[in-house]
Formats: sequence, structure tokens, C-alpha cells
Amino acid sequence: MKNVVITGSTRGLGFAMAKEFLKSGCNVTISGSRPDSFFREEEVRVFENQFIFVPCNVKDISDIRNLWAISIEKWGSIDIWINNAGQNCPHEFIWDTDEEYIDSVVDTNIKGVIYGSKVAVENMLKQGYGQVWNMEGLGSNNRIIEKTILYGTSKHALTYFTKGIGKELKNSSVKIGRLSPGMMLTEFITKSPAGELSSVIEDDQF
Repeated sequence: MKNVVITGSTRGLGFAMAKEFLKSGCNVTISGSRPDSFFREEEVRVFENQFIFVPCNVKDISDIRNLWAISIEKWGSIDIWINNAGQNCPHEFIWDTDEEYIDSVVDTNIKGVIYGSKVAVENMLKQGYGQVWNMEGLGSNNRIIEKTILYGTSKHALTYFTKGIGKELKNSSVKIGRLSPGMMLTEFITKSPAGELSSVIEDDQF
């Protein structure tokens, strides 16, 4: 039985992964950016002894440290940590994109992954084992699509970072890798950050 922590796992791909881990008999810490973000709890109620929910805004490293601490207190150890939390932005040219979205994408998709990797790796090195997985996305493979370059830039940076930390961990018992699920039709794609139908879907850009 593995103990798993997944950031950004109250909906979309993160929640789908959480459910599959639970079905496989794992213990799972489900996490979202706000205390009220876990609105699908009933779907995993049958696994009530196998999961906990911990609010965590990955932009704040103290939240991530708290996520680790509560998970360790509950499960005793962490075998797998998945940095899945991500932020999209409006489908528009970069010069039309508000600064708040630029800050949010950079802070969540880049700093959030760096913070998550840092906290997980430093603690896994102490416990002597563990795996960290970072979620790739559009931009990881150098593909450029107009009106998505902010998100793509963040994912390209994530790929470089993960490869780099992998080299730094090469002689250790802790492993880090990248998850590349491909195009997944979740709310992350179908809806804009404001909750409206995304123009990416309306324009059929993919």
C-alpha cells in the first residue's frame, strides 16, 4: 500500500488520479487551493478511511510544508508526491493578458512546482526514499500555439527544472519524473479561469 499526495486534486485530472490510487488500495491526500474547493467528496466516500483533504495554495511554501506535515501525521510516510496543481489563463495574446493572470500562472505552474519539489525531496531524502512527479503540459515539447504561450512557457520551464533536479538526485534513493498525460478534456481545458466556456474549445485550436 502506497501513501500518495496530489496537489490540485479536487477536480479534473488530479481528482481522476486520486480515485484510481484509492481504487488500487493506496492512501491519498487530496488537496485544493481553498478550504471549500473539495466539492466532490461524495464520489470517494466509500474510501473514507483511505483519504484526507488538506487545503493548500501551492504559491505559499508554508502551505506546502503544512501539506507534507499533515500527510505524514496521518499516513506515517509519503511514497509518492505529485505536483499536479496548475493555473490556466484566458485564450488571448500575451500583450492583452492581465498582469494578474501572468502572476498567477508563473506563481502556480513554476514556483508552485519548485516549492512542491523542494519540500517533497528534502523530506524524502530524510526518510530515505520516495518519488516526486511533475505534470507536463502544452509547451513541454516546445510546441507553440498562439494565445497559449504564457501557459506553454510555464510548462517548458517545468520540464527543464525536472530534468535538472533529476540529475541532482542521480545518486540518491529519491526519484523525480514527469507525467505527460496528453490532451485531457477536463474543466481546466473546457472552462476559462472565470468559469466560462473556454475560447480554446470554441475556436477548436487543438
